[in-house]
Amino acid sequence: MRDEPMSAAAFEEQVLESIRSRNMLQPGDRVIAAVSGGADSMALLRFFLRRGRELGITWEAAHVNHGLRDAAENDETFVAEFCTKEGVLLHCHHAGRQTERRSEEWARQLRYAFFEQLAKKDPAVKIATAHTLTDQAETLLFRLARGTGLAGAAGIPPVREPYIRPLLELPRNATEDYCRATGTPFVLDETNADSAYSRNRIRHQVLPQLEQINPEAQRALGEYCSRAQGWLQYFRREGEHLLQTARCGDGWSAKILLEADPVLRAEALRCLVEEKAPLRQADLPKLEALLEGRSRAAQLAGGVRIERCAGVLRWAQSTEEQPDPPRLARPGEYRLPGGYRLRLELAEGEECEQIKKFAAGRKKGLTNCVDYDKIRSSLSLRTRQPGDRFHPAGRSGSKSLKKYFNEAGIPGVQRALAPLLAQGSQVIWLWGGGVAQGYAPTAATSRILVIRPLEPTNKEQ
Repeated sequence: MRDEPMSAAAFEEQVLESIRSRNMLQPGDRVIAAVSGGADSMALLRFFLRRGRELGITWEAAHVNHGLRDAAENDETFVAEFCTKEGVLLHCHHAGRQTERRSEEWARQLRYAFFEQLAKKDPAVKIATAHTLTDQAETLLFRLARGTGLAGAAGIPPVREPYIRPLLELPRNATEDYCRATGTPFVLDETNADSAYSRNRIRHQVLPQLEQINPEAQRALGEYCSRAQGWLQYFRREGEHLLQTARCGDGWSAKILLEADPVLRAEALRCLVEEKAPLRQADLPKLEALLEGRSRAAQLAGGVRIERCAGVLRWAQSTEEQPDPPRLARPGEYRLPGGYRLRLELAEGEECEQIKKFAAGRKKGLTNCVDYDKIRSSLSLRTRQPGDRFHPAGRSGSKSLKKYFNEAGIPGVQRALAPLLAQGSQVIWLWGGGVAQGYAPTAATSRILVIRPLEPTNKEQ
């Protein structure tokens, strides 16, 4: 995109301009920078170290070890040592070594689940990610190739609470220039050259071809995303206005919505549904059928239900409970949302031997027993989270928990509330699914964690 490397001063001025023009930060803000160890994220952290005081903010760092690469442990050590040297507080999440190939989406969900946890601890915190103009261009091309609407064409937003992206107007090579100019070390991710990933093919094959047509192709694609973000905001405002116009007591007039322009109607329906849950593309035909009177109710994501009565759309009354936050799995009795009750017991010595002896003669005697000798880090009692994996005992391999629930035909409400025990994203035991492959006690086991499901307090369970 340019012949001469960008100077450190020019880089910093561009980042400062992006922060100020989009009102990303205010004096007194606490910022956590997502740092992988690569040039983009190290440049972002170095920027905060050099110019953070000028902005009046405090800064920390967060690193996720996905366990996907042989070099993952080295990357974590690299980031930790850099932060120690520079006096930066570091938050780390270690997913454990992954024994099978994971998708980019799996890794993304894992990262953002961790970032969400950090943000929940302090609602005022800002999470700064190091997405660049190159990432924006690649994202747009990827989405267009798969098929997308205006929301997808808007690309990566510069600000989406609690996330900010100060580097979004700078190309990737500018971050490498900045690291070299400021003496900032960074690591190289060897998977960036792996053509098995779709984004890498766009990065190494498609984008260079476009830059032969137009050397400023990245800039042009980024500007298109900015324009699409403006269009999207306009249609969202108009959709909200239509929704207000259709307001009818505690519901919304189907007639007014049906008579509106289809584009604005879709945005109004999006605004309506997203008060409760994310809108899936498959939900729109259901809502159109509801408006036209071809159905009387629509079941949407997250167990949300909307009904039509006397020409008015209303939310159905929901009794869905919210899961408790994760907690350390310690011996004791637990009463959980959804009527679930269980007791955890740690058996050692003679008690452990008796359990093994008793279970040996029963077909599924160890279904709810975990070999506690194999637990290498803290075990949490919680419900499902993005990125969770489960390897059912006796099956050939692990799968996402979502896929397991789909195959087992578990209803949505039960999926949200079903208790499980997990180490990171690895599910060790699941209510109704039993202990994971490789975690049942053996003859050599000296400690057993016994999970005793108790009579539910809610008979619907």
